[in-house]
Amino acid sequence: MGKKALISKHIVLCSFSQYHASKPMYGIILIEGELIYDVILVDENIPPYALAEKYSEWNPVNYEDFYISPGIIDLCVRREWDDYSAMTKAAVSGGTCFLLEEPGYYIDQPPTGQLYCDVGKVGTIEVSNIENIPSYAEEGCFAVKGYLFPPSLSMQCIPTNLEGIFKEIAKTGMVLLIDPTLPDPRMLYVASPLRLESIEKRRKPGSVSTLKIFAGAFPDAIESEEEDEEEDKPETINVQKPQGTIKRALSAEDNRPEVSFQERRPSDTFHINEISKSPTIELPIPEICEVDEEQSPQKILKLKSRTIFDDLNARIKESYFNIENLSLAEQSTYQYSSSAQVESLSPVKKLRSESFSGILINNIDDSDSSYPASELSSPKPQSLYERRIRGNRPPPLATKMEQNPVKECIYINHLANYPEHWELTGVEKIIQSLKKVTCPVHVTNLSSAAALNRIRQVKGSFNCLTCEISASKLSFTHSAIRDGDTRFKDSSPIRNKSNFILLWDLLKMKGIDSISSQHAFIKAEYKALDSGNFQKALNGICALGFTLQAIWTMLNVPVSTTTQLDHYIVRMAKWLSLHPAKILNIHDSRGSIEKNKYADLIIWAPYERFKAKEENPEYEKVSPFVGMEMLGKIHYVYVRGKMAYDEGDFKARGKRVVRLDR
Repeated sequence: MGKKALISKHIVLCSFSQYHASKPMYGIILIEGELIYDVILVDENIPPYALAEKYSEWNPVNYEDFYISPGIIDLCVRREWDDYSAMTKAAVSGGTCFLLEEPGYYIDQPPTGQLYCDVGKVGTIEVSNIENIPSYAEEGCFAVKGYLFPPSLSMQCIPTNLEGIFKEIAKTGMVLLIDPTLPDPRMLYVASPLRLESIEKRRKPGSVSTLKIFAGAFPDAIESEEEDEEEDKPETINVQKPQGTIKRALSAEDNRPEVSFQERRPSDTFHINEISKSPTIELPIPEICEVDEEQSPQKILKLKSRTIFDDLNARIKESYFNIENLSLAEQSTYQYSSSAQVESLSPVKKLRSESFSGILINNIDDSDSSYPASELSSPKPQSLYERRIRGNRPPPLATKMEQNPVKECIYINHLANYPEHWELTGVEKIIQSLKKVTCPVHVTNLSSAAALNRIRQVKGSFNCLTCEISASKLSFTHSAIRDGDTRFKDSSPIRNKSNFILLWDLLKMKGIDSISSQHAFIKAEYKALDSGNFQKALNGICALGFTLQAIWTMLNVPVSTTTQLDHYIVRMAKWLSLHPAKILNIHDSRGSIEKNKYADLIIWAPYERFKAKEENPEYEKVSPFVGMEMLGKIHYVYVRGKMAYDEGDFKARGKRVVRLDR
């Protein structure tokens, strides 16, 4: 069996054992065959050449200036139009050594192509095969996946009796990956009217009418839609809305922060040719007080009887009840009112009407003698937020509204149709079922900080409950997405800046267990890039190959000291490798650089800048990361002791998909 040794001054060690390194260490990794034979740490004063001479029989390679991190384990990869060659090439170029592949929502094609990293299979739960769940373990699947609501025509949701599912999962020893999104079906139809249509029909011109209403903004109005159009209704399920939904937030008269708006100028009108291929990450991540890795929440010092967790809960609750997205969606609708209609109003009514669209007019012609001076000098009208929470709406329109030809291309309109309580409702359902039956459950496809925080709050009672977030949700906010840029359409959606900051706070405070790519390659024609129509585009973000670099680039925004950054490199190894291995129960063979584990290793330069690109031209069309300047160039990747990626050169591993040997 072949022997090799890798020397580095920055070996990233992380494990569940008692030994815990808070920064990368200097040493040599001995590899024999597929496994790590030993990891030997040495004194910093010993030069690398002396170490190479001592272990010359191991054929040492000097990577002294590179960092060596454990290979990434990606728990959420959905294969749609990509083959194994394209998928695993993109994965291994980003340091992924093992990924879980789940069936696609829209297309079922046979697996073809070479493998460049290890791929594990995921079984999908359907209503008709609950009794066959144990067979997935016999087939070598690493996990099973279930949906509380079907994400597409071809997929089924799991039965409402979650306890029965949990009992069957507990028998297998596998983990249940579950998508908790649980929308109101009527609201979902407004949000995605083509959801139940074939993917070909979605592409046809005129296949969807202009968006008339926002599901999240006006739930009452949805119930008044024509009830005789039965063919337009998706399958119905009974969903009980939690207390504190958006509907309640719109009608409650309490003291909440006021929302500020920016005027949308005519020059901001969407043009598909102006889509930026390299969105800018311009959002600073405020540095927060972290939780000590070795310290339990009970030991955290309290300041004035409040902990950092109390503060986090309060900020998440405030963000959950904020109606900024819904108000901005309304703003984009009312700004297209006919100019003749607005001019027919009195100056005061005109002022109040336009305040609903978030555009405050400061210039009123005081020479107009048609209205008393007392009316013109009346107190400043209430803010948009204050008027909305009292149930006010703009006056009826006297003339026909001008049609906005690109309304369905505005991302904020799309986002307004995916309220956070869709995620929170499903999470609550999972928690209630876990109180009756315990089994390993890993929650995926979340973007709401409120839903993830709810999982964090109950983790002390359910050690088997874990959750993840995708790199794209930690890299972008709605303000970074150009109107019509349907590359970003996903379920769950990329949300606003306040949610973005809270996601980072949760991650740093151990509220989120792991980070995955949540990759799904959708061909450009099915992403509606030509029209920029979010209603027509299919869900899925092409994100393989940039998880490590995207997270590392964002971490460098608020942090400047080498000590802190080295600490975060160790924590990244946990989010991307160690914790995913623990979730899959394969931590005895993967997930960290330790003796007798697979030699899955990333050799990278954290402070080397590069411009993200895709080897696959089809990926390059739809990946939102392409063209961005990032930190952390990956030079080499070893998969089970063999070189799989060498600075742009790929080494195939064969066609065998990994099976879980129990």
